[in-house]
Amino acid sequence: MEPNEPSSLDPLTQAFLADHARLPATWRDAPLGLCLSGGMDSCALALVARQALDCRPDQFPGGMIGYHARHALRGSESEGDAASVAELCGKLGLALVIVDAKIEPGSGLEARARLARYSRVRQAAGDSTLLLTAHHSNDQAETVLLRLLRGAGVVGLRGIHSLRFDGVWRPFLRAFRQDLARVCAQSHWAGREDSSNLDLTFERNFLRRQFLPLLESEHPNLSDALVKLAESAQQLEPFLERRLERLSNSLGLQFDPLGFSLDLSGADLDSSLSLDPELDLLLERAWTRCGRRPWAHAQRTRLLSDVASGSAGRRTGGQGEIAIWGGKTLRIERL
Repeated sequence: MEPNEPSSLDPLTQAFLADHARLPATWRDAPLGLCLSGGMDSCALALVARQALDCRPDQFPGGMIGYHARHALRGSESEGDAASVAELCGKLGLALVIVDAKIEPGSGLEARARLARYSRVRQAAGDSTLLLTAHHSNDQAETVLLRLLRGAGVVGLRGIHSLRFDGVWRPFLRAFRQDLARVCAQSHWAGREDSSNLDLTFERNFLRRQFLPLLESEHPNLSDALVKLAESAQQLEPFLERRLERLSNSLGLQFDPLGFSLDLSGADLDSSLSLDPELDLLLERAWTRCGRRPWAHAQRTRLLSDVASGSAGRRTGGQGEIAIWGGKTLRIERL
């Protein structure tokens, strides 16, 4: 295939190339691992990434590979997703790795599936691979609104990051869903529709299909405003990170495969500290870094009050975590 000239490229591909060139040097030469579900968004990711590779092969010395995580939750529909991804990768000349990320039905299904996907794909791809997902501006708006409704603080309102600390890149965060749909339509490729996306018992589905459209019927620029809110919160990140790093060091924050712990014995714990916003942000970030959804602000405040009291105890919550405290230490573990 002859390389395409930049002027002839789809705007998404031009943006993809430009954003990739701005990545930190650590990731610019890394192999690209495309996370492909078979849905329209991830199909657009494969189409755009392939066009970028054809146009500028020297920009991607590590090449690119598709990855599909199979949860085996929807029977033949799941098998159809895998077959569709394989067909698309075959059409584009991309190697494909399919990994099993089986989970059991039950509470917290979406979060558990997301954690299993990232874990299994990362294991298959290796730590040096830059993983790409097709998150876009609509996803960003939904995430910010969802976190706002849950009472998230400034850290939560940063939403989805373009580049995660562990090497996950979202090149489409400045594009909207209709931009990705256009790429698929121009390529005459129809993405798969996950039937679980129609289940309004899932909080994000309800927000996406009913709540947000209702708000946007009165406030058409709401999604844009939510995306700008995330961008504003992210601009504060360097200042927050420096403060949180100092606090983390002073409180002895430690991570391990089961969770994290804080040694607060050297701190002057009292009732006012339990409401300290920086400590609350540090706890929220620690939960997120462990791949877990942070406990609500009120629950975190209660935990710090328990630690401050000097008592010992334990409590379960969240997505199956246990909080253990005593001697002015606090530990969070996955059950």
